[in-house]
Amino acid sequence: MHDLNWDDLRYFIEAVRSGNVSEAGKRLGVNQSTVSRRIANLESQLGKTLFDRTAKGWVITPTGEKIVEFAEEMADSVNAIQRKVEFDSKEVSGLVRLTVSDVCVKRFVLPVIRNFKQAHPDVDIELIAAEEELNLAAREADIAIRATNTPPPNLVGNRIGTLASHVYGHAELLQNMTPNNPPCITWIGDGVTMPYWIRKNFPKLKRAYRTNSAAVMFEMCKAGLGLALLPCPLGDEADELARIPVEYIEPGIDVWVLGHVDLRTTARVRIFRDHLVEYLTRELDLLEGRKPRVV
Repeated sequence: MHDLNWDDLRYFIEAVRSGNVSEAGKRLGVNQSTVSRRIANLESQLGKTLFDRTAKGWVITPTGEKIVEFAEEMADSVNAIQRKVEFDSKEVSGLVRLTVSDVCVKRFVLPVIRNFKQAHPDVDIELIAAEEELNLAAREADIAIRATNTPPPNLVGNRIGTLASHVYGHAELLQNMTPNNPPCITWIGDGVTMPYWIRKNFPKLKRAYRTNSAAVMFEMCKAGLGLALLPCPLGDEADELARIPVEYIEPGIDVWVLGHVDLRTTARVRIFRDHLVEYLTRELDLLEGRKPRVV
């Protein structure tokens, strides 16, 4: 048996955690064939089959099950060593520029920045909260949190999960509104058309409040001006709001932590990105709408 390649082992761990090769590729920011090739390399090194390839998918073998716990312990050890080396390195200083949608700042980004600065006080953080997408290739930012099902091919990163949305309203508004024709809040459009969630759930509605800012829409909803389709991480943690039972909900969208390929070996950028990925992964239930407060 040859010496094990740590990168190949990392792909095996992610395939086990994700449940399938395709999902593992999304989380690692590579295509499915790369994951398959890496696992095949590991099997060749071990001289054992780790997955049975069946028509219904990949099924972990008894050998694969035996090494999962060892592999994860090894991963934790490697990560700990990397953090220790990088913490002691003079590279962990300088500027990290992060861009996110402004509605994500308070809930997901500020706790990460606070904890990161405690561990790495010599790193300066530049936080750019914007609705538009900045150009990472032009170095407008180092790291981006983006909600997209098609991340740009020139960026690398981690797929965190699926951002879920629901229709929310203020508790007092719910007591007085007309069920089939409630006030609604949506994005600025052409002034005539309605988004599909309104047309599907409230077909009699003729007018809606409109705004060009997700943050403003959130505040309008909290103020009781109308119902709004909001990301679950916002709506589920707002005391003023409750989920509205509706027949149709817009499908979720993937959330990615992305960076330009040229910056993935920069210590301060990589360490901050790892902190961000770890935090978002821990908050996956909230992100994917599994902490509901239904009316």
